[in-house]
Amino acid sequence: MFATLPAVALLVVALFGLYIRRILHLRRAHWLSRRIPFVGWPHILFGNVRGIWSVEHSSTMQQQIYQELKERRLAAGGFNVFFSPSIMVVDPELIKQILVTDANVFDDRGLYRDKLCDPLNYTLFGSTGEVWQGLHENAMRLLTAESVKGMFGLVAGVADELRLQILKTIDRQRLDIHDLAVRYSTHVIGTSVFGIRCRTIQVGCTEFREMGRRANEFTRLVLFKQWLGVSFPRFARILGLKMIDSPVEEFFIGLCTATVLHRESYGVEKDDFLQSYIHLRRDKRLSMEELTAQCYSFVKNGLETCSSVMTFCLYELASAPAIQDRLRNEINHSLEDTDGQLTYEVINSMTYLDQVINETLRKYPPVDYLMRRSKTTYNHIPDGTLFIVPTYALHHDPDHYPEPEKFDPERFAPSAVRKRHPYSFLPFGAGPRNCIGVRFGTMLVKTGIVTMVRSFRFTRRGGDDGLRFKPSSLVLSPAEGSMGCVDVKRI
Repeated sequence: MFATLPAVALLVVALFGLYIRRILHLRRAHWLSRRIPFVGWPHILFGNVRGIWSVEHSSTMQQQIYQELKERRLAAGGFNVFFSPSIMVVDPELIKQILVTDANVFDDRGLYRDKLCDPLNYTLFGSTGEVWQGLHENAMRLLTAESVKGMFGLVAGVADELRLQILKTIDRQRLDIHDLAVRYSTHVIGTSVFGIRCRTIQVGCTEFREMGRRANEFTRLVLFKQWLGVSFPRFARILGLKMIDSPVEEFFIGLCTATVLHRESYGVEKDDFLQSYIHLRRDKRLSMEELTAQCYSFVKNGLETCSSVMTFCLYELASAPAIQDRLRNEINHSLEDTDGQLTYEVINSMTYLDQVINETLRKYPPVDYLMRRSKTTYNHIPDGTLFIVPTYALHHDPDHYPEPEKFDPERFAPSAVRKRHPYSFLPFGAGPRNCIGVRFGTMLVKTGIVTMVRSFRFTRRGGDDGLRFKPSSLVLSPAEGSMGCVDVKRI
């Protein structure tokens, strides 16, 4: 009897292997069997994205798929992300339908979430249905133009701290503009969201910055867990798959809990986002767990994106002295009426600054693709399919932006904008599921750029082999050493 056990186990393993192989073959032929146009025949395991996030960044790989579909004059087409069948949308009109017109069919970003295992991941960005509606209503109350304006003093103060820190070190060490952008963004979020003095600008390596880095770290393990959660959400929940590392979760839960209890116990009130969330908690609109998740979402969804935009903006300004000088002239001219005092109104009155920021977002969209999962059959595409809108590829399409690799803020002059399809520029998404933090994020970036450009001149040398993106990064980031050297000098 016992002698047959190995044979039975071997048979079970063999049958399971055959079952998995059958599933893989069915997924490989998913689009062929449905007679839906698709790009090249996918690899049984890696699909049409072999080397993604290890050899090549997702932005450039998806650009290749986008170009093939456009050359075939297709509005959309199938491809496989590893062995998960997906649809890439190319035509701006179809993009509009998915993101706006039929947004009720695509109210799911397709992200894995499990409130029991990952309470901090259950944020506005990843939620759906009634949960999303409740969180969205709260966010709309918090992120109004008036509330963001109220945060301007805090943000401008942090930007000035960055200016003073650069003045202290500019003669002693070479400055890394990406590191400066990360320090600044981290410090702003720590101050305006969590109400703490994290001293990231002065110290650099603080616990808050380290936990922010770990929250946005994109290792192979993280990649595998995200892929498993997106492709097999039910199986992932059975496994109790956890997306956020326990030390990161414990740090932010502890930070929010301690800060909230301190304020409530001593009657402390501050003008920051945390205070607004505390008011919602008092009104029974948020639990402590939900409050922490919303604060954490600023770290997860805002820290790296704002740092990315600032980094690439300063890089392009350093590469184009004429554009930098024109922007500096606008800044100086705008500040004449306020005796050099930077205000929220002044920041928002600078039209060329808007053009520079938009061109940065065009050429370097922090999130290089948008993702939606259909909840019903859509144009003969089965329900549950992931629809990919390749933002980076769209922004680099010469049909929309001639000479797409050229940095040209004039693309966003009002007359030029009117000539383009409005859904050819999607740095923040569109429709009801667009980025609700765009006001705050844009204000953060603008304030940092204005403070830097009015005080320092940026020049670039080296790095002529071309800018490369870090493959293992969800947010567009420069590969180490590919930006060359950016010198910072006093004005």
